[in-house]
Amino acid sequence: MRARQPAALAPSAYAPPLLIALLTAFLLAGCAVAPTQGPELSSVRFAPQTLPKGIARSNRDLAQDFLDLTFALESGEPLPALLRYETPVRVYLRSPSLASYRPDLEALLHRLRVEAGIDIAETRDPEQAQIFIEAVPASRIARVFPTAACFIVPGERDWQGFQSRRAETHPRWSEQKSLGEAAIFLPLDTTPQDVRDCLAEEITQALGPANDLYRLPDSIWNDDNFHGAPTAFDMTILRALYQPELRSGMTRKEAAAVLPRVLDKVNPKGRRLPRQPRQPESRVFAEAVEAAQAHDVGRGERLAAARRAVQSAEEMRPIDHRLGVALLTLGRMNLRGDPALAAANFTEAYDLFQTKLGPHDIRTAQAGVHMAALASGLGQPEAAIALADKHVPDAIAGQNAVLVASLLAIKAEALAQLDRLPEAEAARLDSLRWARYGFGDADGSLGREQAQLTALLASQKQ
Repeated sequence: MRARQPAALAPSAYAPPLLIALLTAFLLAGCAVAPTQGPELSSVRFAPQTLPKGIARSNRDLAQDFLDLTFALESGEPLPALLRYETPVRVYLRSPSLASYRPDLEALLHRLRVEAGIDIAETRDPEQAQIFIEAVPASRIARVFPTAACFIVPGERDWQGFQSRRAETHPRWSEQKSLGEAAIFLPLDTTPQDVRDCLAEEITQALGPANDLYRLPDSIWNDDNFHGAPTAFDMTILRALYQPELRSGMTRKEAAAVLPRVLDKVNPKGRRLPRQPRQPESRVFAEAVEAAQAHDVGRGERLAAARRAVQSAEEMRPIDHRLGVALLTLGRMNLRGDPALAAANFTEAYDLFQTKLGPHDIRTAQAGVHMAALASGLGQPEAAIALADKHVPDAIAGQNAVLVASLLAIKAEALAQLDRLPEAEAARLDSLRWARYGFGDADGSLGREQAQLTALLASQKQ
């Protein structure tokens, strides 16, 4: 289940006017722009990727993560048995409105075959499918799970069947002995970026790892929603889950007994690495972050919750990326009422992410867009351009079109401040292309502005 919350970045107050409106609506107010329904959403797309296998992390730490991901649900409910598919997996796109996302689906399934070793593919025949994907209005999803953007239901094939059951008769994950059929419900009326992120998270979780853990710094299975595409960590967990030494129905104790040799096989990098100290999952932190990002409470309550999240993260030992997440959340809440304090929150988050996760982590890039906006607003355009240039490749690697568009919009404004107008217009054109990919362009306004800029740039070259 992917949490329904804004991405962890705020729009630039210094971006071009049209993009300001879109970013503000989406990232601060939580509103959505309807996706384009054509096969090509933009003139740019993310290139297909295949990540190297394995990660440099202790296999003993990975074993703990594996067990926590596969033997519990996000609600905290324990699962008595290991769940996975024991047959080849076929995926069926039930909704015609999802046809334009077929390239994204195919790219994801290719990665699952190559990186995780799972026999999974799309099918056009529903009778051959195990996983069914259907688009439904976000309002209907919210009636079932108010905090979810999208979700999976075991033992279902479509929304109509799901809705026709009484709540108490819905199949439960804890009652499954192995994975058979499952339905994934995605929001029809949201941004393309959200749909793609939902596809990636829900399909990978439908394969077995049903839990989300805030403590994971490099996983799509984390309700902070920084990662929109499966990481090397995620693929390592899935590759381990589908090894022959494991099987559906195993208890946690039985799985734990064979995990060391399974992980040594699939992740040789982690065989001799020592365990790292980590703060366990914190329910206090999770509840505070989720309350701060809630859509149905007042700003005062959200601000208080964001402060509680920061306090909880500051008490963790060792301090980790969760403090940066809380600081960004608090900064967004402070942005309108106390911009100077928000700037301090963003700066502290950026420094923490760089120290804990590295200069090119997706969380660092998310904080970097705030730093670039601050630099531009403070009359430091060279610094804003340097930050944008540094983090655009990170945003592309993380397949976050909204972040790419935001960074390029800030760069365009900074170039304009330096009277480098042709470069500014080119950067803004690139920003609009990525905005079309991330937001879609239901009313054509982004496309019209893109066409005008393209014509302007062409005339300057003559």
